[in-house]
Amino acid sequence: MKKTNNKGFSLVELIIVIAIMAILIGVLAPQYIKYVERSRISSDKDMVDSLTKAAQTATTDDDYYDGLSTGNNIRISSGGVVVTGSALQSAVNEFYGSLGASNKFKSKAFKSDTVNIQISSAAGSSALKVSVGTTGAHNGPYNPDNYK
Repeated sequence: MKKTNNKGFSLVELIIVIAIMAILIGVLAPQYIKYVERSRISSDKDMVDSLTKAAQTATTDDDYYDGLSTGNNIRISSGGVVVTGSALQSAVNEFYGSLGASNKFKSKAFKSDTVNIQISSAAGSSALKVSVGTTGAHNGPYNPDNYK
């Protein structure tokens, strides 16, 4: 009698392992894609909130207030962030950080929208106020709950 010494896997065993892996990938891939999109939406919301807080801080900080004027704004879109007004730009740089190519909307929920953070005069007073509005699919006042 000849003794065979097979130490490898059979073709059937390999096909079964590949089939199990394909099933696992098929089940987990959609969940992973949803998770990535939720994290992008969260990142976009955080960017809008941080830039809004930087603009609000600029309207209350004496170092920036004198240089601000009605019409200074921050425009955020999928193309990037645009800041008008040197005092507002300085405030954004200090309170938010330098703006670069990575500062733009990345999620599908925000892709078709532009968020405007506008500095304007409050009615009946010489104070400046910050208002946040959205143009695009979510036209009107900015509401983070609209983005899911």
